[in-house]
Amino acid sequence: MIESLEITSVRLSDQVARRIAAAIIDGTIPAGARVRDNELAQQLGVSRMPVREALQRLQRVGLIETAASRYTRVTDVTPGLVRSTLEFTAHYTTSLLRMALLRMDQAQREEASTRIDEIITRMIASDAGLVAQRELQELLLAYADNSFMEIVSGDLGMAIQRNLTAAGPVGSVAATLAYLTGLRDAVRAGDADEGERIIREHHGVQD
Repeated sequence: MIESLEITSVRLSDQVARRIAAAIIDGTIPAGARVRDNELAQQLGVSRMPVREALQRLQRVGLIETAASRYTRVTDVTPGLVRSTLEFTAHYTTSLLRMALLRMDQAQREEASTRIDEIITRMIASDAGLVAQRELQELLLAYADNSFMEIVSGDLGMAIQRNLTAAGPVGSVAATLAYLTGLRDAVRAGDADEGERIIREHHGVQD
């Protein structure tokens, strides 16, 4: 069961998409489960139209699959999809890092380094490595200041988190700690090449 939504200024279909995606990510709606717009609308306390729009959006990023007049269901995450998601995530994070460092002065790099330390502290307390890595991407996105990337990042973030969460832990907490610490130092130094090396190594992407 999904909790009903509180209506805010954010577009309703966007709220619905995030709520359904969260339920898929945490297993409330498991892989292979059929989803019906009327049932979701009742659970969320909204009309069927924003639910339909949300399901179309989630279909575009691979969380939902539809066969006309047969079913709409949650997709499975295959080992191949996990590998391709890791590869994409490495390139995506590298792009964010390079754009961010192009726009940051020394004071901003120090500020970002401090905020990465805060992400590390939260990760250690919660043992949530994927959440920490998503927080890192959101931090770099803010400094990158690229309007197009901001538009697409929400859907990318949902897809990445779902695919990698479904795969189980990707790397140990110690490995994620080393990854975040290394990127913090690269950001502070303004060293995009070293940052890319660290990102590729953590995600298992070869040159």
